[in-house]
Amino acid sequence: MTTDTTFLKQSLLVLSKNPILFLLPLGGALLSILIEIIFTRELYYSGGSKVFFPDNILFDLFFAAFTITYFQLKLTKKSISLSELRNKDPDLEVLELYVIFSIYSLVIVYIGGYEGQVRESFSIESNPFSLYAFKIATYHDIVTIIPAGIVIILSSTLASLFFSAWMVRYVVVKDKVKLYGLVESFRRLAFDSTSKDTRKKMLLLFFVSLVISILDFILSNIEVSHISDTLGSYLYQFVILSIVDSLYAPFSLVCLFLIILPIKHTS
Repeated sequence: MTTDTTFLKQSLLVLSKNPILFLLPLGGALLSILIEIIFTRELYYSGGSKVFFPDNILFDLFFAAFTITYFQLKLTKKSISLSELRNKDPDLEVLELYVIFSIYSLVIVYIGGYEGQVRESFSIESNPFSLYAFKIATYHDIVTIIPAGIVIILSSTLASLFFSAWMVRYVVVKDKVKLYGLVESFRRLAFDSTSKDTRKKMLLLFFVSLVISILDFILSNIEVSHISDTLGSYLYQFVILSIVDSLYAPFSLVCLFLIILPIKHTS
């Protein structure tokens, strides 16, 4: 008899047989780490001046993130043996996925901005680098940040799960409908939520994702390393966070495909 956790085991099986699914997320993580090293070092040695990336570089980074997400969706879909139908309008598909990804990015930027304000409120120093790289270290501050942390963790987890599920449902729907892919995928995603089995699986994946979000929040805001150098400590925790997220992202995406379109993965 199939249990609610079967899709988790199936996801691990898919990943074990398709290690290429880790390639793009790890590549994105390496790019993110490189950019963060450059930015924080510039901020550290700027003597208190703010450092800004040119707008064209920021757009390039955003487009790189979207490109990784787009091809990750395609690779994941292919890896779980879903039938591949030729999309007659790939340009429209890219554009509509770009819309979903852009909305998701705006939500994450808003949540991240709030998280930064909360963290900065505990910093004694006011220079840009200290505010950016500050980590909470005292027991009193850790207890104080918990209420805000709960809001941040829940909202980021829900946003990530919802928009990822929407994109997964979109790439499946777009093979079958020519127009109104955004609306139709959203409608079918809402319809999926009426299934008791789907709700149970989504809830289970939410709790698993919640654990990752808690770890992300800790690494982003609380000092867990014993490195005395602020820059070194910040980068150390950022590297760990990036690696954890790059390893979990493929698993989460495979889970969503198996939840939305449950299939038996043949060996």
